[in-house]
Amino acid sequence: MNKLVLMAIIFFSFSANAAHHKQNDLTNEEIVMKAYSTFAEGDNESWSKLHSDNLKFTVYGSLPQSGTHIGTEATIKNVFEVIQRHWPKFKLEKINIDSVGDTVYVLNHMTGDNLDSYTVHMFKVKNGKINSFTAFDDTDALKLSMIK
Repeated sequence: MNKLVLMAIIFFSFSANAAHHKQNDLTNEEIVMKAYSTFAEGDNESWSKLHSDNLKFTVYGSLPQSGTHIGTEATIKNVFEVIQRHWPKFKLEKINIDSVGDTVYVLNHMTGDNLDSYTVHMFKVKNGKINSFTAFDDTDALKLSMIK
């Protein structure tokens, strides 16, 4: 009987450990898609966990959220909160995703209040965390659609 209990404990311990290991073995594309889903849900805590502590988040142009933001807190404050102010119904719909090594490229359809455009996002993923993001947005379309 003790052998049976011991075998059951070892089996369940191994199964739980394997499931945990499987969850952490996401592909770079799966990590990026999880970042998009947590962003869409407004789950900043889960979104932050997918990124490195020294995340470099770059948005080109002269928009209110433009610039290079270091860290998840700076990104949430200077990008996500700004997007909510100017485009309350902002949405991204993935059109295509491709990877080359540690780099993931995503073509998105961007919509929101007075906004209908496309963007390409470039992610660098290292050791299971996103450590840089660059947005190649249609800045003219974003400026024209801004809610003041």
